[in-house]
Amino acid sequence: MKKFTIVFAFNLVMALLWGLHLQAQVSQGGTPYSIIFQLADDYQQLNLPQPDMESIRAEDLVNDATRGPAPPRMGVSVLVDRNTQNVGTWTEIPGSGKVWRLQIEVKDALALGVYYDDFYIPEGGELFLYNADKSQVLGAYTHENNPSNKLFATEFVKGDKVTLEYYQPESVQEEARINISELAYAYRFINYTFDGEREAWWCMIDVACPEGDGWENQIDGVARISIKIGYNYYWCSGSLINNTDNDRKNYFLTASHCGGSANAGDLSQWIFYFNYQATTCGGSGGGSNSKTGCVLKAKDPSQADAGSDFYLVEINGSIPGFYGVFYNGWNRTDDNSDAGNGVGIHHPAGDIKKISTYDTPLQSSTFWNGLPTHWKLFWAETENGKSIMQGGSSGSPVFDSNGLIMGDLTGGYTSNSCTNPSPAFYGKIWYSWDQNGSTPSTQLKPWLDPGNTGREKLPGVSWEEIPPTADFTADTTEPIQGDTVWFTDLSEPGILDWYWSLEGADPDTSNERNPWAIYNDTGYFDVKLKVVNADGEDTTTKVSYIHVNPLLPPDAKFTADTTAIQPGETVHFTDTSANEPTSWYWEFEGGSPSTSTLQNPAVRFNTAGAYDIKLVATNLGGSDTLVKVDYIMVGTVGTEELAEPSDFKVYPNPGTGIFVLEFAGEENGQIVLEVSDTYGKIIRRQTLENRGKTFVLDLSGKKEGIYFIKTTAGNKQVVKKVSLIK
Repeated sequence: MKKFTIVFAFNLVMALLWGLHLQAQVSQGGTPYSIIFQLADDYQQLNLPQPDMESIRAEDLVNDATRGPAPPRMGVSVLVDRNTQNVGTWTEIPGSGKVWRLQIEVKDALALGVYYDDFYIPEGGELFLYNADKSQVLGAYTHENNPSNKLFATEFVKGDKVTLEYYQPESVQEEARINISELAYAYRFINYTFDGEREAWWCMIDVACPEGDGWENQIDGVARISIKIGYNYYWCSGSLINNTDNDRKNYFLTASHCGGSANAGDLSQWIFYFNYQATTCGGSGGGSNSKTGCVLKAKDPSQADAGSDFYLVEINGSIPGFYGVFYNGWNRTDDNSDAGNGVGIHHPAGDIKKISTYDTPLQSSTFWNGLPTHWKLFWAETENGKSIMQGGSSGSPVFDSNGLIMGDLTGGYTSNSCTNPSPAFYGKIWYSWDQNGSTPSTQLKPWLDPGNTGREKLPGVSWEEIPPTADFTADTTEPIQGDTVWFTDLSEPGILDWYWSLEGADPDTSNERNPWAIYNDTGYFDVKLKVVNADGEDTTTKVSYIHVNPLLPPDAKFTADTTAIQPGETVHFTDTSANEPTSWYWEFEGGSPSTSTLQNPAVRFNTAGAYDIKLVATNLGGSDTLVKVDYIMVGTVGTEELAEPSDFKVYPNPGTGIFVLEFAGEENGQIVLEVSDTYGKIIRRQTLENRGKTFVLDLSGKKEGIYFIKTTAGNKQVVKKVSLIK
């Protein structure tokens, strides 16, 4: 096995709030009958020898330094093998029944947990456990707690003395079987101080703080586990996890290094603690609800050394509704696009439930074993500080931004602390799905997707059956013809499938959660959405929800980078049409190409002349045409200097009939223009009033030959000769 300078996130340290009638495991509550009937404390006390703590601590020094993927020990077994038949004291209660009591002491224990290898309570019987001063009472345990395999366990009782009290009513003739096989002797990682001091580091943030807002469902699915492996005891945490049958099967995901070498008998005596958390930010913890026993379904056999460190069990029996648990959903992709931010929820050092936030994308990491088995994340600063992981957080889930589990916690660096946070490494659901081995016992897939649906993401479900409520919104309900409308699903809870009907749209159906569609036709259109979750379906139709308004036709406009060029040069045209045309048709007189459907074409003009340009711009609302006559002038431009405003250049010269006169000034006052032939006959006369810099002279209807152009401005005259060729 490879060695790393890391610390595995183990050591879930138990810290319970004790109260006289605290309900912990599934029990009926109530008060021990010795208190009700004020029985004297004259019952048997059994003193058992303390474990060899010197040897145990020496073992811990070695194991803690070299243990690899295994949690540090917090307790050891003290063998008992006693029952109601061979030990304890029975006391008759006239007119009611009888009570059996036994106190067991193991010196200097911080707490004692009781384990049974034959546990059976007849209907009507009640079992209680309490500490020396009766400030902590567990029970009553009844016939509803009877395990099918006879193995059972009850929670730790504070101190080095625990009393068991069994009440048998007169109406019950059947004998109980309460055989105590061993005690869990807790000697470290147990904290019963409730004056504000906790085992968790100071930077940890309660789930009741604002950081927990919006994560209530995910919080309800997370629990801690009292782990028994052989004759040793440990703590870890994890989460209930949903499967594609959505049948609320009690699958629970934790880390393989937490399960270690636990056998089926050990698993039968694991205890799962739900709802151990503060009710206010910075407050103390309340009671917890617990379940005993589970069955292993699948695991990473390498315990993270060559895999993703997952451990999937099924908790025995049913979880009562009043626990209010949530079966968390999962994301089994290797894609971090939904994991740019999220949280980890855990029980650091066995303390009340905490929440840690990340706000940078999860990174795929090969750090742990050289394989892409883990996500790496960095913790973020939030309103109440920077909550991180700690020894005791192992097996806890990390959630993506949609509240889906993406992995279970393996650990981080040994240097991890509140002032020097380590990145955290979570075994990927993606890898755990089917890559730790080829059999069902090494894969999540057969258990979390029993119907082989192929789903990559699955929402969680509440303990309570809640049919869905369909709802949605659109980014606009007044689109213009041709616009795209984006729809946002608002349905809840735990939607599995979406069925959209989008009247008048393209496409007109969708199974996406948040689809888009294009509306090309005008009018009013309905939108219908049907949603399905684990508990039913619902449909909503919003009538005439989308009103598509007509699109205005284009207003065709264009420009050119130049309008006067020499033969063989290229002109670049730019469409400047208003109202967003979607197609264009150009005609270029004298150009190459002569037509184009590009929005902004480039055209070469090889022959001298003056040429028209035509643009037809079109959209869903219609089309518009613009023709610019003699817009492009191609030919030789005179190089003479223009001495005064009435002076001009003329081109092309020679020309085929269209000549451009370019004057010296933009505004030249009144100019008289005369054109005459070689015989002096005036063939055209006109007055140009405040004209612009250029003027187009059309002689295309005249005969080929030489012509003279004269301009007169006041007492200034300019004459130029042009050649007309056909």
